[in-house]
Amino acid sequence: MTITGYTYGQLRHQPIIPEVLRRITHPIARRMAEECNERNRREGFTMYKIDGEYSFEGLRVGPKVRIPAKVELMALLDGQEPNAANIRVITYSLLRDELARLYGTTIQEAGDIIGNQLDCAPHEDISGYIFMVPNWAHKWFRHNGYVSRMKS
Repeated sequence: MTITGYTYGQLRHQPIIPEVLRRITHPIARRMAEECNERNRREGFTMYKIDGEYSFEGLRVGPKVRIPAKVELMALLDGQEPNAANIRVITYSLLRDELARLYGTTIQEAGDIIGNQLDCAPHEDISGYIFMVPNWAHKWFRHNGYVSRMKS
């Protein structure tokens, strides 16, 4: 696999690619990106499966937030039928809220850090947490994930 000229081997050791690092202006985003790269610099992340789904833990950027179990999610949906959109409203809000709380930013700024500064996607992991992962990896490693499990 190559992404913007990088091999998979290179990406394993520097998940936040130099082009993304160069354009980060927010100090919180820069610190999270550098921490992810530093954690992976020597050994590189390893993708493995739990119950048939990829764990993205090695690619995690920033904090992890516990996602609701099905019973909790159904209570939060307040009678709505679970679908991808309303599930993601809840889980993505949990991540943005935690970023804002931890770093003293606004929720809007937290959203900018995730998508624009870090070029990451919120990922509801098989481990029961939501966290950011680089967009390239989220697209590359096919997975069904939390939304599929909550809809069934």
